[in-house]
Amino acid sequence: MNEPERSNQSPNPAPRILIAGGGTGGHAIPALCVASSLRSMNANVEFVGSVSGIESTLVPKADFPLHALPLTGLAGNPIARARAATLFLKAIRSCKRIIQRFGPGAVLGVGGYASAPAVVAARTLGVPTLLHEQNSVPGRVNRLAGRLTRETLVTFPAALEHLPGAVRVGMPTRPEFFGVSREKALEDLGLEPPVVVVFGGSGGALKLNLAAAGAFAGTTPYTVVQVSGRRDFARLSTQNPRHRILEYVDDIWRYLAAADLVVSRAGAGSLFDIAAVGRAAILVPFPFATGGHQLHNARYFTERGAAELMMDDEVTVESLRRRVERLLDDDEGREELEGRMAALATPDASDGVARRLLAVAGEEKN
Repeated sequence: MNEPERSNQSPNPAPRILIAGGGTGGHAIPALCVASSLRSMNANVEFVGSVSGIESTLVPKADFPLHALPLTGLAGNPIARARAATLFLKAIRSCKRIIQRFGPGAVLGVGGYASAPAVVAARTLGVPTLLHEQNSVPGRVNRLAGRLTRETLVTFPAALEHLPGAVRVGMPTRPEFFGVSREKALEDLGLEPPVVVVFGGSGGALKLNLAAAGAFAGTTPYTVVQVSGRRDFARLSTQNPRHRILEYVDDIWRYLAAADLVVSRAGAGSLFDIAAVGRAAILVPFPFATGGHQLHNARYFTERGAAELMMDDEVTVESLRRRVERLLDDDEGREELEGRMAALATPDASDGVARRLLAVAGEEKN
């Protein structure tokens, strides 16, 4: 009796998902969180990004394939805008080829230069797309791209007002932020409490960095860890042995976990990282963020009693040190902020976005 012929293909091939976007950590890191969840659900994931974005380093480091495209923003003089438009059209053609070769069941746009051309390419090829908006106020590109997507997912409730039909899922956050205690972090980092952590996100924050360098350069009865970002690091110095100025850290979750107080800009990723470890914070929104989204991001937390707000024009060497020391002296107030901050974390967001992508990919397959 002849045996049935065996197929070389698996009867249930792994679903394929393409993630597009990046530029900054605020886009790339949530995308990688979703990618990790997808990988744990046995999906194959590839990325489309920009050659100049932070994803060009982070994505290969996380062992995901990256298709890096030459892209720039649409701002600038007419010549620069014309060049950006040309690159955008070329990127759409490149994304079409990538999608045809890889054959994803769904595409996720996360914002950044590479997100829009991938969404457009997927739409023209009939591949369903989802969009994740990290901020309270969506940028122009995401508002336009949202019209082409099957579903738009948002982090903040306020974004629902700008993106009709969107669904709130929260912010995909690295699991490391949820699993480290203050005591273990202090031991691992060799820090003496109390600890203040100052950071401005992946791009740094010059005004905040300069104010912090001046505020804590003299003797302090507490430890200050200032993560400056690569751009500002060379401009900063301190004479205080309890003031560490670091260019960049891969394990920011340890420093946040070790902190008694955090001073931070108000990028969405940074805010939800602080919420994941449940730490008291003074939020200093970047005043020139598109659509004022950092102020709106911060107010989501401050209006719920989870953090304190300090406007950028209020920040001086003297005022920053005064605000920090007032909160360090208020143990009860800090504990209240910590509890409310932790309650706003969204630990299931990565898995939630991943499941939605797989559901859409499954619908198309059937």
